Amino acid sequence: MRILYGFSNCTDSTYNRIVSERNVSTMVPDQKYHGLLIKGLAQNGAEVMCFSGLPINRAVTSRKLVREKDEREGNAYYHYITTINLPVVRQLMIFFGTFFGVLRAKKDKDTYALCDCLNVANAYGMTLACRARKIPVVSIVTDLPDMERSSGFMRKLNNKLFDKTDAFIILTEQMNERVNPEGKPNIVLEGHVDAEAPLPESQTPYELATGKKVVMYAGSIKKIYGIANLVEGFLRADIPDSELRVYGDGDYREELERLSEQHPSVCYRGLKSNKEIVEEEQRASLLVNPRPVAPEYTKYSFPSKNMEYMVSGTPIMTTKLPGMPKEYDPYVYLIEDESFNGIADSLQKVLTESFEERKEKAEKARAFVLEHKSNLVQAAKIIKFLGTELSV
Repeated sequence: MRILYGFSNCTDSTYNRIVSERNVSTMVPDQKYHGLLIKGLAQNGAEVMCFSGLPINRAVTSRKLVREKDEREGNAYYHYITTINLPVVRQLMIFFGTFFGVLRAKKDKDTYALCDCLNVANAYGMTLACRARKIPVVSIVTDLPDMERSSGFMRKLNNKLFDKTDAFIILTEQMNERVNPEGKPNIVLEGHVDAEAPLPESQTPYELATGKKVVMYAGSIKKIYGIANLVEGFLRADIPDSELRVYGDGDYREELERLSEQHPSVCYRGLKSNKEIVEEEQRASLLVNPRPVAPEYTKYSFPSKNMEYMVSGTPIMTTKLPGMPKEYDPYVYLIEDESFNGIADSLQKVLTESFEERKEKAEKARAFVLEHKSNLVQAAKIIKFLGTELSV
């Protein structure tokens, strides 16, 4: 099977080199999502041809001409579109670069296209070229365009793109109602973890090394994601020999910095590389995702954070998000009450369990996602879906 893949990312090695121009080489979620999925497709025997405008803009680099050599990783080939780093010009070059690249691409009988619908210029170039060549196009929808902070014009373009799409890969069942009113073929995949995720035994938990129970949150520290509730809930829980460590950036940062000065048990650790975050997750006692369940957007998303938490080998406590299937419930600690006191009660209940009890739950969670949600498993589902639902 040949798969044409449209997105704006690159190999991890090239990504790390590009973002080294920033102060901290953090890995954005879409780089990890698409990178792992491409590896999974390639390792399942598909020949993957990627067309990328690269994850570069004027905030990342001052370079005017953005050009990178094409790369090959196993069964995946990355073609990087040369662009001029000016907003409108860059998008036009990505559109035409993808369009003509797909027109020239090798086509077999079982050739399909996957595109990241949120990268509009890339997705439109790929979709129009594929329609001309009668190649089925599948939109990967990781967020609803209507809920993105993009212009109304861009959202309309995105929604029109769905009309031209032959099928969808979506994160939740509820998402299908919004993007696929015509009932086109679709497959629900909440996300995926790295099938080669390192074993947590490589890191000694802080609880065993120092006796301190470390509660950890890593991600966007925007108020809308419930981080303030977590901090206040942790303080009210008043658990002896415990510490809350928060990693990330967002509109709650300044307030969090003030609180950390007032309360030594609350530690703001700023931005760290993905490698450092994973190592810290493996050493923590509990990983928490306090995202509120009331906002409508939670129906249409499945946080990649939960996947990363589960594969870490450290127990996870999360709110009962409407987009999270019930099959996950046995493997996580659920926050039933999102209030300050509710989170405090949940933290006290979980952290009074023995280390062995919590470790057993964490090991079952890791085994579950590796067996059922790894990038190899999810990619195999996509290949089967393409062959059965879109065979030409």
